[in-house]
Amino acid sequence: MFTRMNGARIRRCFNTTSFSTAFFYRAPIERPRSHELSALDIGQYFALVVSCIVRIADMRHTHLRHVDLNLLLALHALLEERHVTRASKRCFLSQPAMSRAFERLREMFGDPLLIRSGRAYERTVRGDGLLRELQSLLPRIESMVRGEEFDPGRSQERFRLAVTDHASITLIPPLIRRMRIEAPDVRLEVSQWHDRAYEAVIAGRLDAAFSAEHPPSGLQSEVLFEVDFVCVVGAAQRVHPPRLTLAQYLQLPHVVVETWAGQQTPVDRPLAQFGGKRRVVLGVPFFAGAMFAVAKTDLVLTVPRKLTKIVRPIDGVRLVEPPREIKPFPYFMTWHPRLSEEPAHAWFREHVRVAARTI
Repeated sequence: MFTRMNGARIRRCFNTTSFSTAFFYRAPIERPRSHELSALDIGQYFALVVSCIVRIADMRHTHLRHVDLNLLLALHALLEERHVTRASKRCFLSQPAMSRAFERLREMFGDPLLIRSGRAYERTVRGDGLLRELQSLLPRIESMVRGEEFDPGRSQERFRLAVTDHASITLIPPLIRRMRIEAPDVRLEVSQWHDRAYEAVIAGRLDAAFSAEHPPSGLQSEVLFEVDFVCVVGAAQRVHPPRLTLAQYLQLPHVVVETWAGQQTPVDRPLAQFGGKRRVVLGVPFFAGAMFAVAKTDLVLTVPRKLTKIVRPIDGVRLVEPPREIKPFPYFMTWHPRLSEEPAHAWFREHVRVAARTI
């Protein structure tokens, strides 16, 4: 049970905190016969307490608004130097200006901060405490204004990527090898490219996307490399030219690695310009599985040339040049402009560029 506080005692409490009694005063509550608070008493009591808390918080914010934060630099110099002239030179102020700042600081903190001891000054207990706080606070403020520096050796940054199957085989391995050396605690989260990957970059669900699909104009992008094609042909296929003509190519049975909307777009789009369409008998999502599927069959698989290192150990396949109508294509790294100046992401993109040059 609550014991009731009389009105005079409440007013005395709030007067000690410099609050207006008019703000907090409530009409006296008729004292019940019992010493227990009624439900109405309790409600008014808590309303009074909540009003007090709100007013205290408001007073603190008002106090902070009246503080000149520029004085913190002068305070730091004064407490470290313990000498007005040396502190003024350190802050590029005249001695009278530093003396005025010193008086304002003493008034603001309600403490002498420095007291004379013989011919020198010594910090007060409050001054020692403030110096310790400033030594921690000022570097954080400077870092906040300048922007936090990225330390790969200590970072636990996470980079979220969407990549095509091609990049997962050729680009990710050299990239992760470099990152394991320089940033062992950094994490890559790699997901498969999909037709809404650029939307995910715009929405901030992905940090970067890697694809042959041209990015929308609102995103930043660059070409990492050019990719050309070669045909992986199964040993059972009787056609053996060093380079296929367009007519031969369209007549053969194909395995297609679907990269966008059920097509292998860097191949199928240029063919469509010539009115051509491949005869597809197998569609798969991954190049590695497709290469093994072609072995010892009559099927043809069109792959980026950089992937042929996977083909060499596979029995029952050979390499044939594609029709000249199938041209090389650019491969893009794409990110949102809001990440362009972020130190961690700039570091990551530079490592992607270096890894791409090694492919």
